[in-house]
Amino acid sequence: MAHPDFAKAATHVTADNVRDCLADLVNIASPTGHEIGVARYLVERMRASGLETDLPMVDAGRPNAVGHLRGSGDGLNLLFTGHMDTSYSGAEEHLSGDGFRPMAVVRDGWLFGLGSNNMKSGLAAALVAIEAIVKSGVKLAGDISFGAVVGEIEKTAIEEFQGIEYSGYGIGSRHLVTHGVTADFAVLAEPTGMRIGVANMGCIWVRITVGGTVAHSALANRPNVVNAIAVMHDLQNDIAQWARDYEAAQIYMGEHPNVTVAAIRGGAPWRLSRNPHDCSLYLDIRTVPGQTVDAVKRDLRRVLRRFAERTGSSEPAIHIYVSDPPTVVDGNLPVVKALAAAQGEVTDSSPPAIVRRPGADSVHLTAYGVPCISFGPGGRMHPDSRGASMHAFGEHVLIDDCVAAAKIYLATALDLCSRKAS
Repeated sequence: MAHPDFAKAATHVTADNVRDCLADLVNIASPTGHEIGVARYLVERMRASGLETDLPMVDAGRPNAVGHLRGSGDGLNLLFTGHMDTSYSGAEEHLSGDGFRPMAVVRDGWLFGLGSNNMKSGLAAALVAIEAIVKSGVKLAGDISFGAVVGEIEKTAIEEFQGIEYSGYGIGSRHLVTHGVTADFAVLAEPTGMRIGVANMGCIWVRITVGGTVAHSALANRPNVVNAIAVMHDLQNDIAQWARDYEAAQIYMGEHPNVTVAAIRGGAPWRLSRNPHDCSLYLDIRTVPGQTVDAVKRDLRRVLRRFAERTGSSEPAIHIYVSDPPTVVDGNLPVVKALAAAQGEVTDSSPPAIVRRPGADSVHLTAYGVPCISFGPGGRMHPDSRGASMHAFGEHVLIDDCVAAAKIYLATALDLCSRKAS
């Protein structure tokens, strides 16, 4: 049953204020490393609503945006969180269309624009929900916190790719939860297609390197010259077979993890007169709850050792530079039950829980003792997408989903934060 003050507070959640808040956020460009404009907007808006606010610096010029609506101090505390950085910068030449630009465009009930799906729609919905509680004058026992973070997008610095624009993969959330912004439970407003994510796949990024011979290309036909790219081509067959076996062997909540050959580097395009003396293959390996990084590493090492034995060569070098663990929370936690009940009240539906495949900051919050579920309005595809993914068609979100999400967040917060902490 809905909180007795839900109807009063829900009058402040309208399509206009949700849409306008989301449009404001989309219109502020915030690629990874340059999130400060969105942070300032959020803090100014929260301060105007009467929340306690903070702009804690995670890195130079990169603050998280934090706000607290304090309760009486003896209730359950709830954190709404999400990232401010966008998957792209808006300047990529290979991406075109409204969904890849930091400019909000509203058409037929949908809002297009960079970040609208991932995940400014969730941030806008959560903020409007908190504002509705303030405007309605409802007093709660527990605190409601809002934490918008920098540096979530799945990217990291390696080799010559250095600097703040490569500083992602949870840097903001780890700072958030280790610098005083905690709660009994958290809701991460990631795009889930309005389904509750109680689990999240992990991710491992691996570089595998093979060596060759330093030689002039005109002499590369000599029997003692080893072409590193040719060696890697041979090794890829072994890795591809391992990947097929790996994907088939692992399953969680009906989902299999996958292995992606995401990059390959070898030789010098500016000097083809030299035989490639090294070549590196880069793998994105998704993992499910129950797996560990070291178990996967041992599995890969066996493949590399067998390759070395078969070819009479040295074992290829392996370097792991991202290790984001999988996570899962108990489906019977109060936050899961409360959000599911809220969704049933607002939308008259309760879809089954899911495991999310992309990386998410729920991993870091849960690891630091703040059980975190994912639930957000993004993820529904426009009919014109014709089966294309969001990363191919461009970011967009149905405004009605954002309004529904805001009301679900509102009902969840009223329920949880009215409960006395044991």
